[in-house]
Amino acid sequence: MSEPHIRKVRPDELEEVWRVHVASSNDLLVRRGRPAARPTDAPVASDARAGLASDPDGYFCAVEEGQIRGMVSALVRGRVWYLSMFFVLPGDQGRSLGRALLERALAYGEARGAEIRCTWATLDPRAQARYVMAGMAPRWPIYRLDGDAAAVTRLKARAGLDPRERELPCDPGAAEKLTAEVFGHGRADDLAHWRSDGAAAVAIERGGELAAFAYRRGQRIGPAAGRDETALLQAVAAAAVAGAGGGGSVTMRVPGACASLLEALVSCGFRIGDPTLFMASRLFGRPELYLPSGPILY
Repeated sequence: MSEPHIRKVRPDELEEVWRVHVASSNDLLVRRGRPAARPTDAPVASDARAGLASDPDGYFCAVEEGQIRGMVSALVRGRVWYLSMFFVLPGDQGRSLGRALLERALAYGEARGAEIRCTWATLDPRAQARYVMAGMAPRWPIYRLDGDAAAVTRLKARAGLDPRERELPCDPGAAEKLTAEVFGHGRADDLAHWRSDGAAAVAIERGGELAAFAYRRGQRIGPAAGRDETALLQAVAAAAVAGAGGGGSVTMRVPGACASLLEALVSCGFRIGDPTLFMASRLFGRPELYLPSGPILY
């Protein structure tokens, strides 16, 4: 075999890169006794396309004998470097491809002046070992939670709205400002992407000011942010009610840092799925007040 070549991903290669992600993710599930989650020809997630558009210099692939065998994508948001995706084909794991890819992604963050490293890790101990060696420590689990219409109804009743508060459409500028306050830096481009991807937003207003907001894409809730835990719960509940309209269900990814929100969801009958793990070189922002969009853009 020839030596692998590490280079940047071109936009016309994103489908092949995504297939590496799908194959590696399915292999991890099967090794843990679970069924494969996605068909091999699953379409590229819109968030993956947005990541390549925003950080083309942080998207790398490992090419050997004309085939893409591994990929990594890293995003920089302000002072935070986020490892978005990192996958190697099952038959090529253990051959140092992952180390070479991760080194390029880390170098991208250093070149951009990032001060904090973080990632949303699977439960693969080999990958977690690499993240620990890169300075990222385990911080808290991230759970997938799914709620049916009955659970959403109970959540709405629990959240309640104070007479001083009201639910209304979300102003994009106000959401960008609140996200910057909670997350620690602005994410206007990411929020614009989610809106262009069909996200509907709901806001909780208190005293004439935005207290919280939540985005919803179909049945998926997130991102969401609040000035306090009560407002965050109210915004998530409002988005869930809209997402479960007609008796459907909703899903979201809830970090363990959002302890109040997590407890409320579970108490109302939301089902917890397998955990993943948030790892970071150090903490930033107000993590108890932010619900991520998902693992690709956080």
